[in-house]
Amino acid sequence: MSSLLRKALLVLVAGLFPLGAGGVAFADEGEADLGHHGQVVYQAGRLVMELRTWNHGPVSLDSGAVRVSFSAPVEGKIPRECVRRAPTVLVCETGALRAGAASARRLGFDLRVSGSPVEVVVEVRTVRMGSAQPGLTTRDLNPGNDRRRVLAPDTGDAYYF
Repeated sequence: MSSLLRKALLVLVAGLFPLGAGGVAFADEGEADLGHHGQVVYQAGRLVMELRTWNHGPVSLDSGAVRVSFSAPVEGKIPRECVRRAPTVLVCETGALRAGAASARRLGFDLRVSGSPVEVVVEVRTVRMGSAQPGLTTRDLNPGNDRRRVLAPDTGDAYYF
């Protein structure tokens, strides 16, 4: 391989994989890994839920949003960070998400489930990741933990996700 071709290849590779801290190459410095954790308790038509979003990194985000869906229509107290999109759907803002940390916001729900079914399915998933830096596209290369689904039977027991 000629030295000119070798130099051109090095320039191309350096442009595709910029050097990060300590001279280590990163394929995507705009990566954040969001995951959702919490608990659901359902009994006698009342559903109480707590939700927290984690940013496993490696970059911090200015915001994010999660969609919370229920298998039956719900009514009641929703956090001020949430808006109702349908009788069974809420969208909630997470606030800033530091890399390697939980959101400062812990979302609490106290809801009544229409019809008092014997079980409720709750699904939480990421719908938007804010930006890490202006002009940088943020991606999640580990989308497996972006969606949580929990079945809560009418027992009064806590189900964790």
